[in-house]
This record gives sequence, structure tokens and C-alpha cells, in this order.
Amino acid sequence: MKRITILCTLLIALTLSCGKRELGNEEVQDCKSVPCTYELRWISVKLVDQSGNPVALERMKVTRLADGKELTRTYDSSQWAAFRRLGSYPVSGDLDREHIPKFKHTKLRFQGYIGKREVVKADYVVTFDCCHISLVSGDVELVVHR
Repeated sequence: MKRITILCTLLIALTLSCGKRELGNEEVQDCKSVPCTYELRWISVKLVDQSGNPVALERMKVTRLADGKELTRTYDSSQWAAFRRLGSYPVSGDLDREHIPKFKHTKLRFQGYIGKREVVKADYVVTFDCCHISLVSGDVELVVHR
């Protein structure tokens, strides 16, 4: 019985240690006391053709829709080779934290090109918690009609 009391007390203390406060209609987390992992998370889109084969883009563009700011990262040739081989392209990740505010829904647009032709355009809504990015809405696999 003593162990159960101690366990319940620890669970209550842990629950109360996550300091949240209300700001208008939004719930805001006090991130100072939240331990974060060192993993980097990414939101990617997988592009396939009608037969299910990966689509190799020549370039891509990611834009924050609220103000038109381009967030496209620069990738080296080996990263691009992997993206093209897998047909999987990064939309946004933890490294974009300075461009995506915490606890707010941010709309992003992903555009993919083969030659000068846009072959895919998709919108996403992402958000950050105290530590990592997460996908709110948007398709993570798209069929590209060439």
C-alpha cells in the first residue's frame, strides 16, 4: 500500500510539473522545464507515379504561406540522390524552428519541379511543441501525374 501511495504521489507531481498557462484561446506550454530528446524529426512527402514508382524531382521549393518566405534548405548531391532514389522529400523539420513559431499552426506549401514544369504542389500545416515539429494536416504520400 505504501508503494502505491508513493507511486501516485510521483505521478501527481509529474503531472503538475508540466506548467501550462492560457493565453486567449491558446494553451501555451512553459518549455523551460520540459526535457527534449536530441533526435531530429522531419516531415517528408513521398512522391510516386501512377505505377507506384518513386518520382525523381529536379528541384523543390518550400514556402511559408503567411508571408511568402521561402524555407527551402540547401542539400548536397548525395542527399539529393537519396531523395530522388526514394521519392521522399523533406517539407520541414526541427531545424526550421526559427521559422515556425511554437504552439501555432503554420501553413507551408511544397512544390516540386521536373525541368521548368511544376509537377506537384501540396499544402501542409505544421506546429512545434517545446521540442519537435509535428504535422497537423497534409498528405504524406502523393501520386504525381507526369
